[in-house]
Amino acid sequence: MLPLIPIALSVVPELIKLIAGDRAGSVATQVAGVVQAVTGTSDPVEAQKRLSEDSAVATQLRVRLAEIALEAQKAQLAAEEQRRQAELAEMQKALENTQGARSSMIDLVRSGSPIAWGAPVVSIIVTGGFFLFLIILMLGGIRSDPQDQTAANIINIAVGALATAFATVVNFWLGSSKGSRDKDEQVARVQAAAMEQVSRSAQQAAPAPAPAAVAPAAPNGDALFEQCLAVVLDKEGGFSDHPQDRGGPTNMGITWKTFADWKGIDAAGLSPEGRETLISDLKALTRREVAEIYRSNYWLPMRCGDLPGPAALMLFDFGVNAGPRTAVKALQRAVGVTDDGSVGPITLASVRAMDAAKLLEQMVEARLAHYRGLAEFATFGNGWTTRTQQVAALAKALRA
Repeated sequence: MLPLIPIALSVVPELIKLIAGDRAGSVATQVAGVVQAVTGTSDPVEAQKRLSEDSAVATQLRVRLAEIALEAQKAQLAAEEQRRQAELAEMQKALENTQGARSSMIDLVRSGSPIAWGAPVVSIIVTGGFFLFLIILMLGGIRSDPQDQTAANIINIAVGALATAFATVVNFWLGSSKGSRDKDEQVARVQAAAMEQVSRSAQQAAPAPAPAAVAPAAPNGDALFEQCLAVVLDKEGGFSDHPQDRGGPTNMGITWKTFADWKGIDAAGLSPEGRETLISDLKALTRREVAEIYRSNYWLPMRCGDLPGPAALMLFDFGVNAGPRTAVKALQRAVGVTDDGSVGPITLASVRAMDAAKLLEQMVEARLAHYRGLAEFATFGNGWTTRTQQVAALAKALRA
C-alpha cells in the first residue's frame, strides 16, 4: 500500500510533514488505506488514472486526506501540550521542594533548635577548607612525585570534591533566591507556551498549514494584497449613492454601514444629522484608511494571503462586492467542499489540489451564478458581469 503515498502527497502536500514525524507509521498506513478505498485499487498507476478521469473521486480523496491531516495535526498538538504540561509539573515540583526546604530552615531557627546551626557550621568548614586547600596548593605546600599517579589522582579528587562542596554552599546561601527566580521564570515561560498552544487549538480545530506548505502566492503577502487592492479600488471607483444599491452611500467600495462599524458607531441609531456627518466623513476617506478596512474586514477573514494569486484576487474582489461569506461559499462550492463560509484547512487543501486555471474558471462561474440570482441583476447585471470578466483577466496575469 505504501506506493500509494506519493499520490496522496500530490493531493495534500502538508501530509509529508505528518508522515515524516510519525515514527509508528500509523499516518502513512491510514493515508494509503484511504487512497486505496477511494480509488478502489492498490495499483498506483491505476489509482492515478482513476483520479485523472473522475473529478468526483479526486474531490472525495482530497477531502478525506484533508480530514486525516486535520486529525493528525490535532494529535500532534495534544502530544506537544502533554509534554509541556509534564515539564511544567516537574518545574513546579522542584520549586515546591526548594520552598519547603527554606521554610523548614526558617522554622528551625525560630524554634531555637540546635539543628539550625548545622548548615552554617558545615558551610564554614567547607568554605574554610576549600580556601585553605587552595592556598596550600598555590604556595606549593602539597607536592607529590610526578611519577606517583595515585597521589596525583587523590589530589585531583580532593580538589574536585572541595570545589563541588563550595559551589553547593554558595548556591545554598547566595544562589537559592536567584535559583527560585530562575525557576519561576521558567515556569512562567512554560505556562505561557502552554496557554498559547491551547489558544491556537481553540481558535481552530487544527493550526493553519505552515506557509511553506501553502501553494506560493504572488509574490508575497503584503505585495499581493497591494496588487489586489489596486484592482478593487479601480473597479469600485469613488463616492456613489445609487438609489437601487442596497449598500447605500459608498466610497471606494466601503459602504456607510461598514464605515460606521469601523468607527464603532451604531448606524441604526444615528440621527439624520449624525448620518450626514458620517457620510461626510465617508467621502473624506483616505486610501490608507480604506486599505486598513479592507485588510481587516475582507482580506484577513477570507485568508486571501493563503491562496494562489489568481484565486486571491477573485475572492477578494468578489468579497468586497458581495460580502465575505458569500464569496467564500462560492469558493468552497467551486472546490467541492462544504460551503460553510469559513476558510479552514480542508478548504485550503482543496484549493491547493486544484489546477489554478480551472479553479479561477469555476470561481468566475460561481460568481456569475450568484449575480444572476439577485433581483438587482436587471439593473447592475451588465456591470457585475463586465467587472467579473475584467478581474478574471487580471487574475490570470498573477503567478499561481
